[in-house]
Amino acid sequence: MSWVKTKRLCSFTNVPYAGNPAWVIIGVNPNESAEKLMKLASELNPLTDTTFVFPGEKEADISLRFFSKSAEVKFSGHGTIATYFALEDENFIKFSEPTTLIRQKTKSGIHTVELRVTNKKIQRATVWLPSPHLISMELEIKAISRFLGISPVDITDTGYPIGVVSTEHIEAVVPVKSLELLLELKPDFRLMRNYCERYGITGVVVFTTETKNKESNVHLRHFAPAVGINEDPISGIASAAVGYYLVQSKIFTGEEVVRIVVEQGFALRRAGIVYVHVHTYKNEILRVSFGGQAITTFEGKLLIP
Repeated sequence: MSWVKTKRLCSFTNVPYAGNPAWVIIGVNPNESAEKLMKLASELNPLTDTTFVFPGEKEADISLRFFSKSAEVKFSGHGTIATYFALEDENFIKFSEPTTLIRQKTKSGIHTVELRVTNKKIQRATVWLPSPHLISMELEIKAISRFLGISPVDITDTGYPIGVVSTEHIEAVVPVKSLELLLELKPDFRLMRNYCERYGITGVVVFTTETKNKESNVHLRHFAPAVGINEDPISGIASAAVGYYLVQSKIFTGEEVVRIVVEQGFALRRAGIVYVHVHTYKNEILRVSFGGQAITTFEGKLLIP
């Protein structure tokens, strides 16, 4: 048995106990079994997923693995953001000012993470993703409205289509006509899980362009019962999927970089913000990035049996 460094953070916020709770475990044996890591994750964070940090290999500066209470997750946006704020004082990686670029390895591949650093403190972490893409898939509005507990016209009245976006996960992107309706959603997670498993979808992202804050552009909620997370308070990947969808569908337009501020977490009283940038050239989307802040609320040690 051994003790390892453990931190709890809140991602996509600088307010304690807001945003998305994230546990970051530093120093676990890289050869530890997935079953043991999953058990630890279920003990620490039954709401979403837990991040385990390992030294980098030849092609990467750092390696991360993510586990929910029931599965290993290929990639976690809030876990990634939390990791770098957790490592700020750990001498695990070297931070350079004003910008540090990190090559990060996960089950989904290699990503670049950009850190804005001032006085040896991270101001924002941003994850670069390769360009997502739309998947041609016929999803039934009646079935989706049924598991969301709304009427089909609550979707069709927006004038926007349902989209399926592949980022690090495959997400169904569903528009609804008002913020009030979005905040009052009470999905049937059993029906949603069955539907997502049938179509190979990781999660369902429901959004509206009505927002709580005037600085925001989009409000969304992210549901992923197929991977053991009924509702993810704040998801970077879901935000990136919506950002891509909005630009690809010409709902939001701009030249070179389209900046979208996404607010989430209000339905769970864990409000936070994700900053999405959609990079374009000659009407082609080249890359999508998402970023945010995190704040530590606990430091300690965890017993690894």
